[in-house]
Amino acid sequence: MSELTTLHEAMKSTIAAAMPRFLHVEHFPELGSLVETPALLFGVTDMTLGTDRGEGKTALIGRFQSCILVDATRKKASLQASILAAQMTSILSYQYWGLDFITGPPENIHAQPEAPMPDLEQFVMWSVQWTQTFEVGDFEWPWPDEPPGTLMFGFNADKAPEFFPPEDLP
Repeated sequence: MSELTTLHEAMKSTIAAAMPRFLHVEHFPELGSLVETPALLFGVTDMTLGTDRGEGKTALIGRFQSCILVDATRKKASLQASILAAQMTSILSYQYWGLDFITGPPENIHAQPEAPMPDLEQFVMWSVQWTQTFEVGDFEWPWPDEPPGTLMFGFNADKAPEFFPPEDLP
């Protein structure tokens, strides 16, 4: 299993256990999936190289972002969302997720309310963001049964490609 998969699973189980008010905690949710609220959706959003410790692994600094969703029709929904964001911020403090490849605690922790996108206007939203250093080793593709995809540029399947001899080109 990849370190990123392991890290996200550890985050999910730690957050779900520490914050039972969340009815749904998920990393990288599938588009169109149903979500019970209050919910926390999260994942790594970017990575940069970190300081290598010389142990044969690659050090990375990951930026993580979580989105807290509270049904806007709930009583004091804005206050509920901000309390959940404060609790999430508190949980992040000195959190190593029980993993030996995490090389530092979360840093640059920041929480703020977010204006909902048109598709999510029924929710009060807060985001909690942080950075954290970790190491990765050999990469394993965690979906061995998934067939490879295909990518074609400028090809129309209904029309055979046309080839011109160089002398016929303008």
